[in-house]
Amino acid sequence: MKYKRLEEIIEFNPTEVIKKGTLCKKIPMDKLGVFSKYISSYELEEYNGGMKFKNGDTLVARITPCLENGKTSKVSILDKDEIGFGSTEYIVMRSKKNISDEDFIYYLGISPEFRNIAIKSMTGTSGRQRVQLDVVRNAEMLLPEYNEQVKIGKILSKIDEKIQFNTRTNDNLYELSQELFKRWFVDFEFPNSDGLEYKSANGTFKEVNGEQIPVDWQIMRLDEVAECQNGNAFYKDGYDESGIMVVDLGNVNINGSFIYTNADKYISQERLQYNPKYSKYGLYKNDLVMVMTDRKATMDLLGKTGKIYENKQYLLNQRMYRIRSKINVNYLYTVLNSSKILDELKAKALGSVQKYVNTGHINELKILVGTDEIMEKFSQIVNPIFERIENNILENDSLQKLRDTLLPKLMNGKIDLENVEI
Repeated sequence: MKYKRLEEIIEFNPTEVIKKGTLCKKIPMDKLGVFSKYISSYELEEYNGGMKFKNGDTLVARITPCLENGKTSKVSILDKDEIGFGSTEYIVMRSKKNISDEDFIYYLGISPEFRNIAIKSMTGTSGRQRVQLDVVRNAEMLLPEYNEQVKIGKILSKIDEKIQFNTRTNDNLYELSQELFKRWFVDFEFPNSDGLEYKSANGTFKEVNGEQIPVDWQIMRLDEVAECQNGNAFYKDGYDESGIMVVDLGNVNINGSFIYTNADKYISQERLQYNPKYSKYGLYKNDLVMVMTDRKATMDLLGKTGKIYENKQYLLNQRMYRIRSKINVNYLYTVLNSSKILDELKAKALGSVQKYVNTGHINELKILVGTDEIMEKFSQIVNPIFERIENNILENDSLQKLRDTLLPKLMNGKIDLENVEI
């Protein structure tokens, strides 16, 4: 290993050409992962400016708080030789042939040492600070030679590939639960007593509030099927896992999954002892948490609901809503993330720059509840699906911790790679 300037192994912001007005794949900042190697989606948009990149390049957010929150990913969703573009607030890092490995460059980008250099270099007014690229370019780090870089990249990539496999599996399982929900509770093709599809077998319906629903079913307000609680404006103590984590807007993603982020904050045990009222805002396993505010006009996050899947306590921050279900929690979780409910909340949203819904909007949501027999049959099918989803989430959490433990040791040469076969 040798000390080298980062520009010796990284091509920063490489020059690419896209003609203005060309329809291209765009990766905006909100599509960039938080310490997530893979970028899940993109937008098609005419190019009018922005950073340009190819597959294999690493994108690092250079602006606060995106950099501090860990927005760093490797591009892999483009076609061969295709050029994409994205935010002007990206630093694009490209490997140099036979000098550096592209996977290694990504892991270097999420390493504590590199991030510390980038964060310390930031200048500008509060809330708009940016990385000084020249400082990063000329920073020296103790770096392995090319062959070792390749090994490090492959070791850590195997972990991320498993994380990605689990994530895709969960997306498919979640989609399956939504399809079953639609079939039974929107199309009303659940099995009747003879095992036939209810609506197709001329099942009997009744009208409730202008809606046709099966007889013996009912429509209830959300606050009738769940205990609901607003969050609190917590002053957080920083990152300290000996305290209790505060769940906020950053802990639910646009897929309706509960996630951890590098920006997670905690309330110290000492402060909790002096504030017994905080117990009112406790979150526990199987509680649902809904996002009440969205800064984007498209409102992709508004109303999305995550589920607490670990058996430990959290605290609920402001602009989040706790929903503690009195009916099958997996059914209610599926209902709240359905397009019908999300579209209803978007239609009710207030505000101009920042969209939001209030507790009244949420409490009055209409929840369709089937007979005890149908709800039990649905539960028997979806509960194993969600159990597998939760197991995959917990496995991913363990894998991420393993990766983050190995990463600095591999980068600093504390693990002997000489006899490692990949």
